[in-house]
Amino acid sequence: MAKITFKRSGGFIGKGMRFELNLNSLPISAVRTITRLVEEAQFFELPENMIKTFKPDEYQYTITVDAGITNHTVRTNDSTMPSSLRPLIRELSLLGAAHQEVKQVNQVNMEGSQ
Repeated sequence: MAKITFKRSGGFIGKGMRFELNLNSLPISAVRTITRLVEEAQFFELPENMIKTFKPDEYQYTITVDAGITNHTVRTNDSTMPSSLRPLIRELSLLGAAHQEVKQVNQVNMEGSQ
């Protein structure tokens, strides 16, 4: 596995998130955790579009896993997400929040140095 692209949109306040995770740049323990969660979710066997219904204020997710020789994209939302996928979504959401915090700090630092 080389790269994961994660997008979350919608929600009560509409705070979206999008980032690309290069697994080759992460510590080995993080790579093992993410790989385990992808395997436990049986990600590559999931249908591409699981959004059958949509409820206001719920999140929609698009996850693409690029494993080098193959890639797969899954679209789901809070009400149609299988329980096997929830731990992976939770982990990616936490990583995305940390990624956004770093971007905000860097932006503040750059604005402060001008």
